[in-house]
Amino acid sequence: MKLNYLAIVGTTTLLTASWLGSNPLNQAWARETFTNSATSVVAQSTNVSKNFVGAAHPTQGKVRLTTENGQRYLEFDENFKTDSGPDLFVLLHRQQTPESYRNSDYVNLGDLEQVSGTQRYAIPDEVNLADWKSVVIWCRQFNVTFGYAPLGT
Repeated sequence: MKLNYLAIVGTTTLLTASWLGSNPLNQAWARETFTNSATSVVAQSTNVSKNFVGAAHPTQGKVRLTTENGQRYLEFDENFKTDSGPDLFVLLHRQQTPESYRNSDYVNLGDLEQVSGTQRYAIPDEVNLADWKSVVIWCRQFNVTFGYAPLGT
């Protein structure tokens, strides 16, 4: 999606620059537009990737934190995979290796969309990421950690 956005911005900028011709005033405007467009795309993308670790069930792949248009997301990569199970959720947890699940221990980001492949979960604005140490795939019905990705350094 970001690659498509970059391609559209780049193509639009090139077409605009060539259409404006050789007028020095127009060239300065095109140069400023290109610089501002490229800067805003970079400012919207912040990536920090961490690996999932299997717990009660094999879990693999990477999770990364991204910011797009001011909204933060957790994104699982194409290599993400865990076992099927009932009542699976994606959580942010206070412990790097989750051991308990009291309501104060986690923030629920929603149902696990699928057990493999890329997926994305919005992080609410009021969540301070410094308070959370891992991303967890959790089975609520049986209170089981399928896998987790430590967010610490």
